[in-house]
Amino acid sequence: MIEIRGACVALGVLLVITGFTFYRSPEFDAAQAAMDRQTVDCLTRGLTHDEKVRIARLTAAHDREGLRPIYTDVLSRCIVRSDQWDRRPQLVTNARQTLSQDPEFRQLVNTSTLELAQRP
Repeated sequence: MIEIRGACVALGVLLVITGFTFYRSPEFDAAQAAMDRQTVDCLTRGLTHDEKVRIARLTAAHDREGLRPIYTDVLSRCIVRSDQWDRRPQLVTNARQTLSQDPEFRQLVNTSTLELAQRP
C-alpha cells in the first residue's frame, strides 16, 4: 500500500512539473525571441558610421573573417542575456540581412565595390 501511494505521489509530482514546463515554455520562447529582436536591432541601428563603412568595405571584399571582430565588438555592446553568445551566428546573420536592406549601407557597399573595381 505504501509503495502504491509513493508511486502515485511521484507520478503526481512528475505531472505537475511537466505541466508547469509546458505552461512556461511559450512565455520563455516569446521573451527570448523579443530579446533576440532587440539585440539584432542594436546590431544594425547601434552601428556608428565608421563601423558601417568598415563592414561595407569588408562585405564588398567578401572578407567574412574581417567582419568577426567588428560584430564581436558591437555584440558586446548589444547583448541582453549571456545565452545569446551561444546564438551569435544566428544573431549576426539576422543583423547582416537587416543591414543589407538599409539604403545608406547599400550605398556604402556600392561605393566600396566601385573602389575595389578601380584598383589596378
